[in-house]
Amino acid sequence: MNYSDKRVLIVDDQRPFLTLLRGVVNNMGAQSVVAVQNADSALAACKKEKFDFIICDLHLGSGKKNGFQFLEEARQKNLVKPETVFAVVSADSERPVVFGSVEQQPDDYLIKPFSQAQLNLRLSKAHQKRVALCAIYAAMQKNDIPAAISACRRLILSGTRYAKTCCRLLAELYWKAGEYSQAKHMLTPLLKQKPQPWVSLALAKTEMYLTQYDNAIALAQDVTSRNPLLFEAQDILAQSYLLQHDYVNAQVAIERAIDLAPYSVERQLAACKIARQNHNYEMVKQRSLDVWEQSKKSIHRDISHLCNYFRSILDAAENCDDKQIRSKYQHEMLTAIARYRHDEALARIDEDFDYGIYENILTARISYLDGRLLEAKRTLSECQRQIAIRFEKYPTAFAPDSIKVMLDLGEYDDAERLSQTLLNSGKRLDESTLFALKTSVEKTAERKHHYQNFNKQGIEHYNSGRFQEAYNAFMAAQKVAPVNTGIALNILQCNLKLIAQMKKPETRAVNTLKQMYRHLKNMVMLESHQQKFESLKSDLGKYVEVA
Repeated sequence: MNYSDKRVLIVDDQRPFLTLLRGVVNNMGAQSVVAVQNADSALAACKKEKFDFIICDLHLGSGKKNGFQFLEEARQKNLVKPETVFAVVSADSERPVVFGSVEQQPDDYLIKPFSQAQLNLRLSKAHQKRVALCAIYAAMQKNDIPAAISACRRLILSGTRYAKTCCRLLAELYWKAGEYSQAKHMLTPLLKQKPQPWVSLALAKTEMYLTQYDNAIALAQDVTSRNPLLFEAQDILAQSYLLQHDYVNAQVAIERAIDLAPYSVERQLAACKIARQNHNYEMVKQRSLDVWEQSKKSIHRDISHLCNYFRSILDAAENCDDKQIRSKYQHEMLTAIARYRHDEALARIDEDFDYGIYENILTARISYLDGRLLEAKRTLSECQRQIAIRFEKYPTAFAPDSIKVMLDLGEYDDAERLSQTLLNSGKRLDESTLFALKTSVEKTAERKHHYQNFNKQGIEHYNSGRFQEAYNAFMAAQKVAPVNTGIALNILQCNLKLIAQMKKPETRAVNTLKQMYRHLKNMVMLESHQQKFESLKSDLGKYVEVA
């Protein structure tokens, strides 16, 4: 093959091998060669020019973006041509690493050491294949699925030597287009002609998309019985069992898949989803940590992944009956907060976020778990005040835990208002965040219903001048929501009316006034609550020393 007119990018963190490989590529005839030592420099190089060959080492330094992550980001951002050959090289032949490579679908994976002849042969073959299938890859890069499907069909009919690859790509394209019956129509004859694992897997996934879960499971189980190392079959089993609400078998399957191929954010997220359905909070915690660690240097980096990890620790604590284990989780939470406070990945987060504010929201959750309701309320209220000052729009990352504490504390109106803000933001929420919000609402639904009923009764009695009945109803509401600001103000207002009707203020009633005032005076409130509180101070001053 003639490399003289080809542009080559070499990426390796070890300078000796980088220099050696550059020399090898030059000896093969390449004249335009760029050599860099990390993924970020490689991405920058890809933005400047489009390469014909990229040869990238898998491990690009501890704590750095690796070769898989570089490959994924370069492709998703369209920084490579449809015909660009991407070869991953590594001295690592461990199974999870190799499987991780298979998932990212590089054009080749070479185990070090290799000779110039071996490299030349592998690159030549990969280049021939890329050029032959270029029409398909070009359409896929433009997200023109119909054009990609047409290109696949044309090449298959032409008798191309790459018909197997075309069929695999065509199945994936049919899935993307939602044409599952077409995929089944294509794959079924292939399975009858010559059973191959990839055909069985593709057909199993197609049956799953067609909601034929038993068929999908049977096909995937047949594949695993023949080849237990095919992690894709375990993925299909896990998803099919999940969709059948068989969460126990779904967990078994996803754990097997992760044992075989752990380096996949998508697979770790699927494990989180299944573990939540099984109420396996320890597994949710571990998988959430893996999601953050794997995503933070990749194109999947999102602050929600870190928040989901922190949240999973407190969820485990909340759902634990053993005080000692609960305390262990809380200590783990504090340790995790300290560990990630200066994580360099936080500096790369695009969206609005303040680590200190979020830490205090989590502290409010811990205070609530420890039964320190007023402390939790004060901490959360101060956080909301700081958020209002600091950010023009409410940061999505803060909302789930804020809403959770608001609901736990019985501040249902605040929670409703923040939920509406989140809804109006238009931001697409990840499944973990949606599940957290849904669970919080469901857990407090009954208490909220009782609170609303008592509060409604109290307002009706008050408006009719039945102040004692109103007071009783508001006190009942407070038992349901002990630190609710609105209820505290209603009790305060009602108590003032009752005292005004007494010839001589009763000590008990005055003490209740003092207690309510102490509770409210240092609280950060909504503007409407603050206005109401200020309007009551003149009457309060007759019985309580008002600051």
